[in-house]
Amino acid sequence: MYRHRASRYRHLRPGLKGPTRWQRLQQRSGLILLVLAGLATAGLLIVAPYYYVGIQDFDARNAYADAHWADFEAVERHWKTLPILPSVHTGAEPEVRRFLTDQPLVVALLDRFERRTLWVRKGNHLVRAPEDSRSQLYLDWMSHAEMAQRFEWNPPKNQDPDFGKVATVVLLSDRWLVVKRWRPGAPEVERELEIALGPKPSIRMGLARATDLARKDMFGQEWGRAPHLQADPWRLGYYDLKADIKTNAFGDGWDLAGIAFESEESAYRKLLQRQFYTSFGVSILMGFAIALGLWLRHRARRRAVLDADRMASLTHSLKTPLALLKFRCDSLRLGRLSPDRADEELLRIGDEVDHLTLIIENGLRVIRGGGSTGPRSQATPEWLVGIADDLRPGFEVEGRDLQLNLCSESGQAPLSSLRAAVLTLLENALGHGRGTTTLATWRARRRFCIQVKDEGDGLAPHQVKALGKPFQRIREAGKEGFLRDGQGLGLSLLVHVAEQEGWGLTFASAPGEGFAATLEIPATRV
Repeated sequence: MYRHRASRYRHLRPGLKGPTRWQRLQQRSGLILLVLAGLATAGLLIVAPYYYVGIQDFDARNAYADAHWADFEAVERHWKTLPILPSVHTGAEPEVRRFLTDQPLVVALLDRFERRTLWVRKGNHLVRAPEDSRSQLYLDWMSHAEMAQRFEWNPPKNQDPDFGKVATVVLLSDRWLVVKRWRPGAPEVERELEIALGPKPSIRMGLARATDLARKDMFGQEWGRAPHLQADPWRLGYYDLKADIKTNAFGDGWDLAGIAFESEESAYRKLLQRQFYTSFGVSILMGFAIALGLWLRHRARRRAVLDADRMASLTHSLKTPLALLKFRCDSLRLGRLSPDRADEELLRIGDEVDHLTLIIENGLRVIRGGGSTGPRSQATPEWLVGIADDLRPGFEVEGRDLQLNLCSESGQAPLSSLRAAVLTLLENALGHGRGTTTLATWRARRRFCIQVKDEGDGLAPHQVKALGKPFQRIREAGKEGFLRDGQGLGLSLLVHVAEQEGWGLTFASAPGEGFAATLEIPATRV
């Protein structure tokens, strides 16, 4: 037998009245605005954390560069400085040694007045330049610097065999021509930075070129590791807290860059991570809020459609009882009944009006989402017998048998709603079933089950699944009109009431096996 659960049983707390906050939130949400906001911000929410952290990083680097601008100027100024140098006779004079100590990057000097002698550095003193290719290269650079008449001159690429690996400058004064060379990683560079940055340096520096990033031999050099003041190109590009300046003092393509020490760099990285995770969390919350709003709006729209279906089902369920009332009123108006029968009909009309009022009130309460339809009372076996007795005459007219198989247990529910529900199931069995109709009850743990079963032809699975939907009426020819005194809610409204009350409602049928409907309500606590 195919079973279709139209409503799932759930335990509800008594005393809930009116729509819940969740329902009001659904009703007040706006799908169109949320969809537009979601589409407009979906992409922004993805890139917003990266953009925000990028802006913060850019500002922090600018602030870092501003804070250490004096350090960059000190290193560049020392690189271009040419102190006063006395005459050189042996190359080992104390004045010469002091000069070389203060200028660790000087590699060659040329006295422009005393026979243009070229001196080259050897440790902490000078020697006369030997006649080799290196000395000749220095002389060529100095000649070009003199012809250019510039205080500082950098050899071009076609004149420097070490172009791109060693920074070179030729300084020109009235008497001296001096060649300085910055070879990344050399001990002389470390001493140069110690002199330029002072006894308490707050930054590490180095020269870098864009092409150095592709040089694997420059990555992670030991000489670029703290506590060394000079940093290798890999660290100059990898560290987050860094700054660089564009300058032509070191030659074409060289940039003077600086990075923070490890402790400051680590603290800055943690700060960036916190900012990223914070902004990412905000983005997730915003995205979740937008998705939740869209979902709530979707639920609200579905609820609006459901409410319209409920109203249509309610009005449809009232057509037959109203037509029956009109028929009885016409009978009384035309004098077709005896006085005793007329009084009886008037009493029945009053009862039916009360039932219709109850149907309307319960239906409107369900449509409004007003929670429970009334206070809970005990549905005892005697109470169920009374409901069956109200419809027993209709079964007798149809030549049908109505059997009761009631247990001694009882359930708890709003009796007005439960009465209408049981009447609806019995009326459906009377109108659509055949043979004996059985009203049975039993207790299953905390649930009290009420089942109405008939011996009719049964329904196909697709028909069982469609039960409870608006305007799904399955009738036989000749069963319409006034052959039934039905006061029920209709299966569609019954499903909605069951959902609202938290009752379980299951339909079961198969071709040739009859039809059974089972209500599950809370059992009375012993």
